[in-house]
Parts: sequence; C-alpha cells; structure tokens
Amino acid sequence: MSPTFLDEDRLPLAGVKVLDLAHLMQGPWAAEMLADLGAEVIKVEHVRGGERGRASGAVTAGGHSAMFLAMNRNKKSLAIDLKRPEGLAVARDLVAEADVLIQNFRPGAIERLGLGWEDVRAINPRLVYCSASGYGPGAGGRPGQDLLAQARSGGMWLVGGADAPPAPAGQFIADVHSASMLALGALAALHERSRTGRGRLVEVDLVGSMLHQMTQEIVAEDLAPGARRGPVPSSPYMEGPYGVYRTADGYLALSICPVPDLARALGRPELAEAFPTAQDAAARRDDLAVAVAAVLAERTTADLLDLLDSQGIWCSPVNDFAAMQADPVVGWENRHVRADHPEAGEILQVLNPLSLDGARLPVRATAPLLGEHTAEVLAAAGRSPDQVRHLVAEGVVTTGRTRA
Repeated sequence: MSPTFLDEDRLPLAGVKVLDLAHLMQGPWAAEMLADLGAEVIKVEHVRGGERGRASGAVTAGGHSAMFLAMNRNKKSLAIDLKRPEGLAVARDLVAEADVLIQNFRPGAIERLGLGWEDVRAINPRLVYCSASGYGPGAGGRPGQDLLAQARSGGMWLVGGADAPPAPAGQFIADVHSASMLALGALAALHERSRTGRGRLVEVDLVGSMLHQMTQEIVAEDLAPGARRGPVPSSPYMEGPYGVYRTADGYLALSICPVPDLARALGRPELAEAFPTAQDAAARRDDLAVAVAAVLAERTTADLLDLLDSQGIWCSPVNDFAAMQADPVVGWENRHVRADHPEAGEILQVLNPLSLDGARLPVRATAPLLGEHTAEVLAAAGRSPDQVRHLVAEGVVTTGRTRA
C-alpha cells in the first residue's frame, strides 16, 4: 500500500520561516524535519561550493552527494558570501524576518561572522536560535563529529561481542539524536514564544546526545559497576538470552523472553533445567548465551522464526537492506517514495516517520541545487532585480538554474 500524504496547506509549521546555516548532518537534518512539517527552510550556503555536505561521503548521483540529497529535501538554497558586507546585510535582513535559525559551526566561527546569538537577538528578539556542536559550551574550538562522539561518550564500547573490538553503530546515531533533540527544542521554544513573544537560545551537542541515549545503561552501570560485553552481540545490562545469534544460514535477534518459554518453544528442556529462574538468566548470562547459541546454530532463520513466532517468543531476523525492503512486517512500500532531482535523477526518499491524522508528511521537493532559490529569497528580502544582478556580478551571491 502506497503512503497517503497530508495536504501541504495542512502541514503544522506552514508559515514558519527557518534559516539553515548548518552543514553535514546534525543541523541540516534538524532543519529537514522542520521542513517536512511545513516550515519554509532557506538553506544559506557558501557562494562557492555550497554547504560542506554537498561533497561528503563516498556515494554520489549526478555529481551530488547521497548524504546531501538525504538531508536537504523540502528546502530552498541561497548561495551567498557571508564574509562580504553586502552578503552579511542580506543575512541580517533574513534574520529580521525569520522564526528559527539553525547553525552548527565550530564554536566561535558564527560569532566571527557577526551572526552569533547576541548579534541576532538584537535584530530579532523573537528569533529561536538553535546552536548545535560536538561537545557543548566550554569545549573550545575542538571539532565534533559523530564517530568521535560515539567513541568519547562510551557508547562505542557497548557494541559487539566480548572478542570483537569496539565498533561504531552502522548509522550516525549521535547526529540522529542530536538533530531530533534540536528540532524538539525549536518546537518547544516556538510554543513558548506564542505565550511570551520572546525567542530563546536552544543548544545541543553530540556527546550530550549520546549520553542521553544511554540513560538506562549509565544508570545501570552506576548501580552495578563493571558490566562487560558477553559472547554474543548484546547489551551488558540485559539478562539472557537477549542478543543476536548465528543460525544455520544467517542471524536471529532474541529479545526479552523467559528461558522456560524459549526452552519449551525449541523443545530443549535442558535449557530450562539449567537456567530455571530470571535470576539465573541474569547472573549466568554468558553461559546462557553460549548454550542458546549452540541450539540456534542448528536451524535456519526461517524455521526458527516460524517456530518462535508461533510460541510468542520475541524475535526478529537480522535483515540487510534488501531483506528489510522485502520484509512484510517492515511495510517498506509505505515508508518511502521516489522523487525526481533535476541533476541526480530519481532519488529515493525515506519518509518522516510521523503521521498526522493518519497521513504522512509529503516530500515537496528534493534537495536544492546550489543557489537555486537565491533570486527568489533576495526578492523576498527586498532586493530589486537590478540589485540581484549587481550581487551576482560582484560574486556576493550565486543564482543556480531553476528546475522545470
């Protein structure tokens, strides 16, 4: 079943204007979430080369980075040189009319441009200023990035079995949670502004977002220090047989289940005899994992799923992307669309997971070309066609081609 989309005029952030000065994933994805909800998002990019994310990653289509195409749909692109006085003047005009500004420059850089929090709230006291960083205030100019935040926070240590080295998550989880919290903070500040008439500084950082995700694990470690990874990929804070196990032809994830129930489903009463209580499953988690692994390795993933699902055991195949798309439980056909990009061609778009009144948030446009909306944004900021031509001639802005 294909997704049903909410009408654009019913999107909840229609009329909200967002300036996206961010780069790569942390800030741009927060801005994309607001764009999905209907905000007008103006992506402010460098006049030469654009945002750094345009050249990030190993996969491209038509010369466009897959990461950029994924993080910047439903936005307009303004290509401008903020270090030139005329360019900064345009930015200040946009700030005066904006509701939200999002930036994740290295600490101190945005202030040197003259667009820091203290600068912009003097222009627009109603502005919600969202500032994202790697390590938060007081960390100096140290660069922050997802892999580094996963490592420094301790989160990477949790991944994998005891004999494997620490490994990063397959997705950029520090960026993901940081972006989500930044968007949440923006919405909270907009709601507050409806009562007070004043904007607010909203800040989030990658390491703090990693720690926030690990709330359960950190509290558990504080109560019972010394947890370690077990023989199968799992959580060191969960009782057995929670974890990922090799089958005869793949892998199976087992979630929370009493050992007697699992033993009954598998027809292996010796498991229940060896681990009769939940206390046994927790205290002897590693021994239980080894015993369960030996049993599951004898059967195929499909056989195990049929057997365990029928007995109410919480389990799942470990899908790769192809298997995920074919898995009827996932419902992939209702979670994505394909949309045309003028240079990259048809681009898959993973839909925002939100539904409103039973309808999904639409993909109104794929990621913009560099400077695609410069003329439109400048006109809205009060620049005449002659002034726009002058800015183009002086190299202050770039106007990209518009799509048909």
